[in-house]
Amino acid sequence: MGKLRGQNTGPPAAAASLRFAALLQSCGRTGDIRRGRALHARLLLTGAAATSTFLANHLITMYSYCADAASAVRVFGVLPRPNPVSWTTLVSGLVQNSMHHDALAAFAAMRRAHVAPTQFALSSAARAAAALSAPRPGTQLHCIGTRFGFDTELFVASNLADMYSKCGLLDEACRVFDQMPHRDAVTWTTMIDGYAKNGSLKAAILAFRDMKCEGLVGADQHVFCSALSASGGLKDGWFGRSLHCCIIKAGFELETVVRNALLDMYAKSGDLESASRVVKIDPGGWNVVSGTSLIDGYIEVDRIEEALETYTELGRQGVEPNEFTFASMIKGCAMQDLLEQGAQLHAQVIKTSLISDSFVGSTLVYMYGKCGLISLSLQLFNEIGYHSEVAWNAVINVYAQHGHGWGAIQAFDRMTASGIRPNHITFVCLLTACSHAGLVDEGLEYFYSMKDAHGIEPKEEHYSCIIDMYGRAGRLDEAEKFISEMPVKPNAYGWCSLLGACRMRGNKELGEIAAQNLMKLDPDNTGIHVSLSGIYASLGQWEDAKSVRKLMKDSSIKNLPGFS
Repeated sequence: MGKLRGQNTGPPAAAASLRFAALLQSCGRTGDIRRGRALHARLLLTGAAATSTFLANHLITMYSYCADAASAVRVFGVLPRPNPVSWTTLVSGLVQNSMHHDALAAFAAMRRAHVAPTQFALSSAARAAAALSAPRPGTQLHCIGTRFGFDTELFVASNLADMYSKCGLLDEACRVFDQMPHRDAVTWTTMIDGYAKNGSLKAAILAFRDMKCEGLVGADQHVFCSALSASGGLKDGWFGRSLHCCIIKAGFELETVVRNALLDMYAKSGDLESASRVVKIDPGGWNVVSGTSLIDGYIEVDRIEEALETYTELGRQGVEPNEFTFASMIKGCAMQDLLEQGAQLHAQVIKTSLISDSFVGSTLVYMYGKCGLISLSLQLFNEIGYHSEVAWNAVINVYAQHGHGWGAIQAFDRMTASGIRPNHITFVCLLTACSHAGLVDEGLEYFYSMKDAHGIEPKEEHYSCIIDMYGRAGRLDEAEKFISEMPVKPNAYGWCSLLGACRMRGNKELGEIAAQNLMKLDPDNTGIHVSLSGIYASLGQWEDAKSVRKLMKDSSIKNLPGFS
C-alpha cells in the first residue's frame, strides 16, 4: 500500500486492486461512506477509478450500499467501456435506493448500448417494475428474459411473478410460477402474498397448503403473515388456528410481525378472546399495530367498551396511538353516538398534531355528522387542509344521513371540480342521499354516469341503492323492470328495500317475489315474515297473514321490529 501511495499514475497492481476491492466492500457493508470516499480519492489520484472497470464496479456498489446513488451514477458515467457487470451493478444500486424509474431507464440504456443483459440486471429491473406497478415495462422485461433464457431462473422468475402480482395480473403470475422447473420458499411466499393482496384469498390458502405439502413451510416468517392475512379476510378462524399451530412449531410466535398478523387474523375472524390472548403472549410486547387491530375487532362487533379499555391499556403501556388507532376509535364512537368520547378523542388528535391527517379528519367529519352536529361536521371539513376522496366521501355521507340530497349533490360537484376522482364508495353515499331525498331522476343520472363519465363499474350496492330509490318513491313497476335488466342479482339489502316498499304500498305480487329471494339470502331475517304478514293484512287477506304468523310461531321466530 505504501508503494501505491507513492504513485499517482497508472492502474494499481492486481494484488492492490483486490485489497482496494475488499476495503470498498467493507465500507459498503458498514455504511462507512466517509472512508469509502477517501478510498475513492486515492483511486482518482492513481487514475484507477476511470481505467479499472473492476474497481469502478466496486465503487458503484459501495456508494449504492451507502445510499449515495448520485455518486454511484457519476462513477458509472466516467467509465469509457462499462461491462455487463457495471450495468448490472448500476441497475441494482438504483433499485436498492428506490430510484425505480431511473433503474428502468438504466436497463433500457443498457439494451441500447447493445450490452447483453445479465439475469441479475433483469431481476433488478423486474423489481423496479413491481415497485412501480408498471405492467408494460414488466411485460417487456419478461419477453427479454424469455429471449435470453432467464425466465426459468429461480430468482428471475420469482421477481417476474412478484411483478405481475403487484400489477394485479395474477393469471400471468401463475403462468410464470407454473413454468418454473423448481420453486423455493421465497417463490411460494411471493405467490401466496400476491393472492392475498389481490383478493384471491382462497387461492392463497390453497397455495399455502401446497407449499406445506412440499415441506417448505417453516423457514420464512413472512409466508405465515401472508397466509394469516388471507385467513382473516375470509374470517376463517379454523384455518387461522391451524396456522397458529404451525407458527408455534416453527418458533415464530414471539416475532412481532407474526404476532401482529395473528392478532389481526383472530380479530377479523371475530375470535376476540384468542386475539386478546395473543397480546398477552408477551406482556411487554404491546405495540400500536397489535393494539389497533384489537380495537378494530371490538368495534366491528359493537363492543365499544372493550375497544375503549384497549385504547386506555395502550396508553398505560406507553404506546402512542397513530392515525389508524384514532380513526378506528372515532369510528366506534360514531357508530354508538358517543359524542362525549368522540370529542375527547378529537382533543387528543389535536395534541398529537394528527388533525391535519386527511384520514383522521374525515373520520371526525363522519363522527360529528353521525351524532347530528352537521354544522360542526362541515366546519371541520372546511378546516381540513387537504380534501382527499375519503374526506369528500365523509361529507357526502353526512348529507345523505340527514336527507340533504341537494347538499350531497353540491358536495359531489365541488369534489369533481377540484380534480378529485370519485370512487365506488362516493357513489354509494351520493345515491343514498338521492334516495333519501326523493331525487330519483338526479340519482339515475349519477348512476348512469358512473361508467360513462368516471369509468367505474356499478356493483351490487349501487344497484341496491337504485332499487331503494325507486321503492321509496313508490315507483315499484320501474323497480321491477330495473331488477329484470340488472347484470347482477340484487343483494339482501336490495330485496329488503323492495320488500319494505311493497309493504308500504300493499304490492302483494312483487312483495312475495322479494320475500322469496330475501329468504334465500338471509333466512334468519325475521323482518321478512313481519313485512309479508303486513302486506297481507293491509289487503284484508287475513288467512294469509295468519299463515305467516303461524309459520313464525312454529319456527320460534319472534316478532322483532320491522323495517321500511
